[in-house]
Amino acid sequence: MAIDLTRRVLGERTPAGLAQVRQHLVAIHDLLATPTTDLVRLKVLSHFYQLVATLGETFTAPISAPAVNPNQTLTDTVMSAINQHYADPIDGNTLADQFHVSLTTLNQQFNANVQMSVNRYLRLIRLMNARRLLLETDHKVAYIAMACGFPNSKTFNRNFKSWKGVTPTDYRQAYARYHRIDTSCL
Repeated sequence: MAIDLTRRVLGERTPAGLAQVRQHLVAIHDLLATPTTDLVRLKVLSHFYQLVATLGETFTAPISAPAVNPNQTLTDTVMSAINQHYADPIDGNTLADQFHVSLTTLNQQFNANVQMSVNRYLRLIRLMNARRLLLETDHKVAYIAMACGFPNSKTFNRNFKSWKGVTPTDYRQAYARYHRIDTSCL
């Protein structure tokens, strides 16, 4: 279960909650007035954690996430643009500018509709196309990296290994035997 750290203080205070907070603060104050030993530090920490727990139980409530009104049309249009132009030097910022929205709005829409950010979707499309080229052609890895929109083969290798757990070359060697390389188009 995830802990919701985004909380806000409620306006209403309960007398019992205030009494508990006061009790722990007075106890901490009194303990700090005595000579410091390991046992005193432990008692101070004990009261401090009890104070935090009381504040959490009595004076806070979860903040609901702002609802995003899903705009499937925007998401579909951007996804189509990505699918057609993944090899171009584009990123979330250029797509947001192109479609006249902020990057935050574009990411909110992608998260609401596709459950991933726009940059993650772009990287996934580039990787899937690179995988296809690795298996269906005998082009060099550096060529495939550039053809799929990666700035260099080092970036492509790092992203591919993060995605598949092996380098593009190792992936090609392991799985190319299952695919026929079409040399008639070269």
